[in-house]
Amino acid sequence: MNEKDSQDIEAILGNLDLLETKKPEEADVVILNSCSVRQASEDKVYGFAKKVENGLNPIIILTGCMVGSAEGERKRYEIDFIKNKIPWVNYFLRQEEVSKIPNILVKEGIIDFANVLVKIPAAKDKLLQTEAAYINISTGCDNFCTFCVVPYARGREISKSKEEILNEVRKLVSLGYSKIMLLGQNVNSWGLSKEERSKIRIGSKKKLPFANLLREIHKIDGVKKISFLSSNPFDFTQDLIDVLKLPRISRYIHIAVQSGDDEILKKMNRRHTVEEFKSLVQKIRRAVPKIEIGTDIIVGFPGETIEQFEHTVKLCKEVKFNVVYIAAYSERLGTTAQKMYKDDVPLLEKKRRLKYLRSIVNKEKKVS
Repeated sequence: MNEKDSQDIEAILGNLDLLETKKPEEADVVILNSCSVRQASEDKVYGFAKKVENGLNPIIILTGCMVGSAEGERKRYEIDFIKNKIPWVNYFLRQEEVSKIPNILVKEGIIDFANVLVKIPAAKDKLLQTEAAYINISTGCDNFCTFCVVPYARGREISKSKEEILNEVRKLVSLGYSKIMLLGQNVNSWGLSKEERSKIRIGSKKKLPFANLLREIHKIDGVKKISFLSSNPFDFTQDLIDVLKLPRISRYIHIAVQSGDDEILKKMNRRHTVEEFKSLVQKIRRAVPKIEIGTDIIVGFPGETIEQFEHTVKLCKEVKFNVVYIAAYSERLGTTAQKMYKDDVPLLEKKRRLKYLRSIVNKEKKVS
């Protein structure tokens, strides 16, 4: 989603006839599109100060999740918290405010006009056969996993209309794209009300608007491959499993499990159990035998014992994921986990668990 946001910013700048430079010291304007998923991501923004101290003097705009966390309707901290850390930033914009960039550049004398029509970037020949065109089908999240910053950084979950999505797909196909990737913090819940989202569980027979959306896109001439990120396990229904059988749906699916221990999952506010997750994977693989499955896992969550970590190791051995993104728990200011739980797993132990789990995952890949 951050890549898609950066593409949108690039489109704005390109329509202003501004060119990208690989050398920050040559830039008239630098836009930092921040991520907050881990502390290391925010530290990269703070680290940009070294370039400023070395004589870099462009107009600097910060956007993305760091600003959303401070100025959105759900705040993790006040904007002064980051302004005091990065006084060298000239402007702070939430992601939905990037359309203000032309006005800022007019004000700063970098360009002399502001009324610019922002269009989908023209397709580049070299991308057409290798990369998917991104489409945001929803923004925000209302799940409030205790470790996660997204409900604060991105705000309430809002679905884009089906008509707008289908029109965007047709437009991209007309530009030459044949691969489409649908993006959302949880694509499964697209088109559902907040009340409906809270009631759906794994294995439900309820028909999902998202499954129907995939069927509609599948009918569009010129679309050769449809993929989507991300899906949560707790509202992955049978209807969505059935859609995976369609020939142009990607044979890779990403479903974040986060932990292999039920007690830790409960502390994370994840609405699934380990057994439910394993059952879901079995159903998906029965429906589409050659499908590849990826996941996300956090090690060292507050209070995670060695035994609980071993439950995660066991899950990975049993499921044999094709792709696993493993992260050591990173305490995020303002989240429920930071407020409720002591970050009590030592850093060296987190690193040990991370390294060990990676070795197990890589071994299982070779075996399978």
